[in-house]
Amino acid sequence: MEKLILSFILLLCLGCLPEATAQKKISGRSVPVQFSMVEPSSKSNVPGGSLKNNYVSSIQVADLDSLPEDVTVRPYSVAVIIGVEQYDFIPAAPYAAHDAELISRYFKALLGVDKVIVHKNKEVSGFFFENLFNAEEGELSRIIEKGKTDLFVYYSGHGVSAADGKDVYMLPVDSKMRLIEKQGYSLNALFEQLDKLPTKSTTVFIDACFSGLGKFSQAGSPLNLMQTKGVKVRPLLFQPWLRNPNFRVFTSSATNQASLVLDEARTGLFTYFLAMGLRGRADMNQDGHVTADELYRYIYSNVSENSKKIYQEQTPCFYGDGSFVLY
Repeated sequence: MEKLILSFILLLCLGCLPEATAQKKISGRSVPVQFSMVEPSSKSNVPGGSLKNNYVSSIQVADLDSLPEDVTVRPYSVAVIIGVEQYDFIPAAPYAAHDAELISRYFKALLGVDKVIVHKNKEVSGFFFENLFNAEEGELSRIIEKGKTDLFVYYSGHGVSAADGKDVYMLPVDSKMRLIEKQGYSLNALFEQLDKLPTKSTTVFIDACFSGLGKFSQAGSPLNLMQTKGVKVRPLLFQPWLRNPNFRVFTSSATNQASLVLDEARTGLFTYFLAMGLRGRADMNQDGHVTADELYRYIYSNVSENSKKIYQEQTPCFYGDGSFVLY
């Protein structure tokens, strides 16, 4: 029975179920790995377009700073952590920089990552993504040990789709919405370049919104960065996890759902439970190991349940082989 339930969840996240009809206006951070955006209606469940009057939280936020001091270093491991919160020409992405700081500490203290590279805000400008991820001459290519490196990539910040829906982009700090196809860095390019790197394993975490609706906090209002609606997003061209068992991706939400922040913790809702899962909450069989599958099940259960209390359901997704042992 448990396998049947998990199979249904994975089908839902992979967009294999029939496409939904028009949904109510959504907001927050969402990640369309393979789906079509539907036109939001003019109605909203949030009075005045804000979460504040509708917000009910039953989450007892843990002390996220409490971490072990001694950890076994994972040899040949590398993490690239990116958080873009303060943009030059578009509204801020709440807590994205804090997300990056939090995850950098957790990757060091819990995963034992040997080399952690953190880039935030102004550091993520211009051709940053290309200079970092290009498999032939980028920064990462020079520090990967062929067949030995466990690579972890984490991104928190804004993202949008192209006006024609052909691609979706992560955004550097100096992005202008009319130039996103030139200034942004597409997920197709990201996955293609990462797949070319001769790593032992690659694990990607994305807490961002590619629907163009942006991030917002409890006291804020839903954003529409693109000032458009009804964008039809095409399936990604590059899905390395389909043929590479050592490539896996976690995303903060499915289809065109909202992907929310947790104001009490000053993090994304997905990132908060990612952190808690890494702290051991995801070790369901209590064997001292946390696998990708265990982490996903923990994040999925908690994010989907608590998101409904904040605004509306958010369904995190996982793509790849779940047997990989995170620690």
